[in-house]
Amino acid sequence: MLHRTFLAALAIVASAAAAPSDDRPTPTRRFEIRNARPYLGGERIDLWGLRCGNALMDDAVTERHIRCLDNFIAHGVNCIGCYIQGSNGGWPDAGAGKNGFTPEGAFKPDFARRLELLVREADRRGMVIMVGVLSPRKDQELKDEAAVRRAIEETAKFLTARQLRNVFVDLAHEYNSTRITSRLDHDILHEPRGTEKKAKLTAWFKKYAPEIPVGVCPSFPTETADAYPGMDVRIIQKGAKIPDSGFVVNVETTREDVYDNDGVFTPEARQRMKDVWELYRSRPNAFLLFHSAFTQGVTNKSGSAPHPEMGGYGTGPDDRGVRFYFEWLHDTIGPYQYPHHAKGRG
Repeated sequence: MLHRTFLAALAIVASAAAAPSDDRPTPTRRFEIRNARPYLGGERIDLWGLRCGNALMDDAVTERHIRCLDNFIAHGVNCIGCYIQGSNGGWPDAGAGKNGFTPEGAFKPDFARRLELLVREADRRGMVIMVGVLSPRKDQELKDEAAVRRAIEETAKFLTARQLRNVFVDLAHEYNSTRITSRLDHDILHEPRGTEKKAKLTAWFKKYAPEIPVGVCPSFPTETADAYPGMDVRIIQKGAKIPDSGFVVNVETTREDVYDNDGVFTPEARQRMKDVWELYRSRPNAFLLFHSAFTQGVTNKSGSAPHPEMGGYGTGPDDRGVRFYFEWLHDTIGPYQYPHHAKGRG
């Protein structure tokens, strides 16, 4: 029954995305930043998130994520991050994620449809979606800088036209990444003159979506800065130091499992992750999206990734999962019912 309901909803959103100009979609709650703190629908909130980089890759994967949203908020997860250009696909194919743009930068209708459905289902629960635009795994599939600009502008136009406001945007993930050949091929996504280039990317987006918060995530480690003129969100990743000022989101905490044995964690890794969660808990301007191979990869050793499901406790191949993050969040921060977590940050 739920599957039929989901398909019906997909059809409605697809029709709405292609509807004439007199179509007037219902606006979602508005996400905004005030004095380096997050607000949704005018209410102050905290964010505890999950990185789901490949959640938009096909209808079945998006449906699985939507089915898990109630479990997310029951444990305290109220923000998920997904990318239009799919993230690392893991093992056996790092490029297995899907690209939501054509080579010319047009936003593919099926990706737009899935994104709107996920955003609206999140809004029903008072959740926030981090929308990633450019990914180092897929930017090379855009033909040139004109295509990069079109991809950014079409994303902004779509979010504005569909009144999807419970979002913030990572315009270019791992900016200045040079670790692997073919990662971030376009000159505008690299130093030198990074400040100028990031401001240009942001201006392209803000022209059509001036009120949606945006930032650019530097690669870690890198010499490029996370702050620049025009940005709203200081986006960081992995082990980057938490800035003392600004609204900070680590959209990709350090991954402690491997794609060819996803969802399995050593006791030492589990302690390192807990230490990171406690660090962010102690910093009122900083928030995180928990990252794991189990949640993001495609296929992986488990054969069933990406997993929005909690799975097991990660103790071995027959217990793969990230349930320990959900339970820590439930016990420490509390379940989420918009606009509050039951226990708060403490």
